[in-house]
Amino acid sequence: MTSDPNSTRSIAKQFAEENRTDHFDGFDGYMTRKLFQIPVDDWRAMETKQRNKYREKAYHQLSGKLGKTKFISRPTLRRWFGLDGELVFPKRIQILDFSLLLGYTEEEMQDCLRKGIYEPGVQINDYQEVIYLYCAANGFSLGKCQDMIRLFEQAVNQGAALEQKSHTDLLWKMYQINKIKTPARFLSWMVENSVMFKGYSMMSLKVFREYREKIIHYVQKDMRQQLKECLEETDFAEWSAEHGYSEPDYDAGVVQYIKNKRRRKNPGLSEDELDMIQQLHLQAYSKMEKNAVMLRELYAAVLMTDDQRDKGRRISFTRKAESLGRELHFMTDDYVSKLLTVAQQKEKLFRISVQQAKSGDAKLLTMKKSQKQRCRLVQRSDILPMVQYVAARHYMEMQKTEEEYSSADARQLFVNMAAEVLKRCDMAPLDKHYRLDHILLSCFETGEVSYMSELLEIVMELI
Repeated sequence: MTSDPNSTRSIAKQFAEENRTDHFDGFDGYMTRKLFQIPVDDWRAMETKQRNKYREKAYHQLSGKLGKTKFISRPTLRRWFGLDGELVFPKRIQILDFSLLLGYTEEEMQDCLRKGIYEPGVQINDYQEVIYLYCAANGFSLGKCQDMIRLFEQAVNQGAALEQKSHTDLLWKMYQINKIKTPARFLSWMVENSVMFKGYSMMSLKVFREYREKIIHYVQKDMRQQLKECLEETDFAEWSAEHGYSEPDYDAGVVQYIKNKRRRKNPGLSEDELDMIQQLHLQAYSKMEKNAVMLRELYAAVLMTDDQRDKGRRISFTRKAESLGRELHFMTDDYVSKLLTVAQQKEKLFRISVQQAKSGDAKLLTMKKSQKQRCRLVQRSDILPMVQYVAARHYMEMQKTEEEYSSADARQLFVNMAAEVLKRCDMAPLDKHYRLDHILLSCFETGEVSYMSELLEIVMELI
């Protein structure tokens, strides 16, 4: 489904201008405001020059607090504040580490994850993150936290199968009861319930799957309509009647129709026309791999053509989204595959980590590091573009005529959907000052809905 190119271009031009300026919130602004207790409205009202002075002060203050720990290099810390022309967000594990180094509370650690780097809050199903949270609650050091993780890995039963069930609510209740206990008793509780710590949120994965299916539903609906229109220009209806079909069968009937035509010397259709019908049929009736179908629809405007992309790659992009901002990224088929197999990947990581802790084998550290790269958590930046696409399609289907389109109503539908999804996934709520959220909200600002990939395609041309 496409949108009005003029509307999309006007939105893209505006975003490109805003993206060149100090317009959007990021970790640099979040951390600076936190360190100097600057109200968010005051921060946004400041000139860029004044903000940069605060960023420089924040860097020096944080460097002074973290410098002796050798936690992070100074060049990297400067990039966290965007001081040398490059803004880099901290990794999740770095947020957990420095939360303990700075003596953050549980609430501050959670807030830094959700609003500082736009990631889900502490994963109560992940044994390492639970121990980080426990140490924040009790004011324990990073060293103490790392010791507790190692003790848990040494004590736990390596052969126990992790339960692939949702234990989130139960674990939170149990955590609240046990977090006031001594480290030894807290670890004892964790070891007794180790099979519950599968390492990822089943809810976020469930939401991801739900929206993937919704996108595929719309793709199939479009393809079925195109297939029907394409076949109306052939003798498919007559062929169906001659072969005993009471009405045209656009699934099995089309398969037989193509086979029949290709057996004839004079089929009445060219090979290209038969190939097109076959391709539409494959897309319309779920004969293609679901992840590729979803990604091609979600990122249609920024995908390389078949002859442009590298061999072996089903999905390749004209340019990386991260060039527009850290919060933006495009999912690949490999990335989605890792998301959907997170249960197996996390269990394998658990086995390697426990084996290494028990044996002390240094070789397993390399395996552990490699396996961590295969473990992916569903992110806000994965989910929200999917929600925006579904909200736009859902709204357009509700309208009987184009004259009934209301950008305010369409935008509100997206806002409501996003609020529900982000709450379920324990992610920061929608905020127009976040770069990604701003783009998605902007897609509803004119008389014709736009889609993120269409907008970004134009932005990439302009920068």
